Amino acid sequence: MRQTDRFSSIRSIYAILIALIFIAANTLLCSLASVLIDKFFCIIGINICFFCLFLLLIIRRRLENKLPEFNYISYSKIAIVVLIDWAITIACSVFAPDFFAPLIVLPIVASAVFDDSLSNVFSLYLVIITSLCYDYSIYMVLCYITMILFGNLLTGFFRRTENIQKLYALIMLFAINTMVSVIFYYFNYIELNLSILVYGIVSGLLACLITICTLPALGLMVEKEQVIVYDAFLDPDFSLCNEIRKFSYIEYQHAKRISALSRKCAKAINANEGLAACGAFYYRLGKIEGEPMIDNAIRIANNHCFPNDVIQIISEYGGIVSLPSTKESAIVHMVDSVVTKVELFDSDSMSSSWNQNMVIYQTINELSQKGFYDNSGLTMNQFLVIREILANEDILA
Repeated sequence: MRQTDRFSSIRSIYAILIALIFIAANTLLCSLASVLIDKFFCIIGINICFFCLFLLLIIRRRLENKLPEFNYISYSKIAIVVLIDWAITIACSVFAPDFFAPLIVLPIVASAVFDDSLSNVFSLYLVIITSLCYDYSIYMVLCYITMILFGNLLTGFFRRTENIQKLYALIMLFAINTMVSVIFYYFNYIELNLSILVYGIVSGLLACLITICTLPALGLMVEKEQVIVYDAFLDPDFSLCNEIRKFSYIEYQHAKRISALSRKCAKAINANEGLAACGAFYYRLGKIEGEPMIDNAIRIANNHCFPNDVIQIISEYGGIVSLPSTKESAIVHMVDSVVTKVELFDSDSMSSSWNQNMVIYQTINELSQKGFYDNSGLTMNQFLVIREILANEDILA
């Protein structure tokens, strides 16, 4: 799928917001640590370099579809997670005793929006910046780096759907955080006592508590987005809906018609009905600006921050450049082909259900014989279900 103008104005605003979070957090951290002004400017320089590289990595991961739940990870969610990780870091630097800050949770929280490598990089960066501000000893830096590495390994367990796996991960989180804190404390001071063990246990419990509180909330945020993301683009008051309506009311009516039918067909075969409805509505988006239609459609969709799976359907319009690669794309292609064909005839020609059925069966069978849906994952039974739904619908109603 071709990508154009990927970094839209909306994402630019959130990128600026993330930059402001970095600036504010670094300034607060340096202020709390009573960092001298010359050292502060040096730390700012490091931050500028890191932020630029970090943002480029985020853009690259988005383009490569390597962010977890990449269709629903927006820059607004990235900003929220960045803010949470910074808040945890600053709170730990102020209130936690040396060696007993539960920084093991940083990559776990970051994993809600980043892949493993980005989570690891961002978390290690937070540890390095904090250690520079507070002049941590080498053993303390190694302690927190070790925590980050272990925390990054545990993120895979927290992504599992089985509750038993998450319980095991929490037990490991508690044990690792406690052990690493106590062990590195010993390396630094060559002494152990009961109070140190208590500190380690409290740190481990706090790490579990932060994980239990933040991960489900961030997960619900992503799940909610999965439900509402398509409906937001189908809202009649959405700017692009209004543009289509102003461009051509006939085109708008066609978009609504195929959107409703695509949703019904997707629901019948347990496909993603929201995706099918949204992809169908904007299937002929490129007509607003004309040729090259598919390129223009992709550019407009990218500028309005459409989910990647919707853009994928738009890029497969008519099977011109690439054939439908998903069930939802196949549904949209079938529905659009049938509705377009029926709309070409006047209402008198389609007054007989027999005439409409004949046109529908002929259209869909021809498309299937040409191999349009071979790579979509549609089974023969699903294909027949969709065909029957379309044959029994009053297309022009």
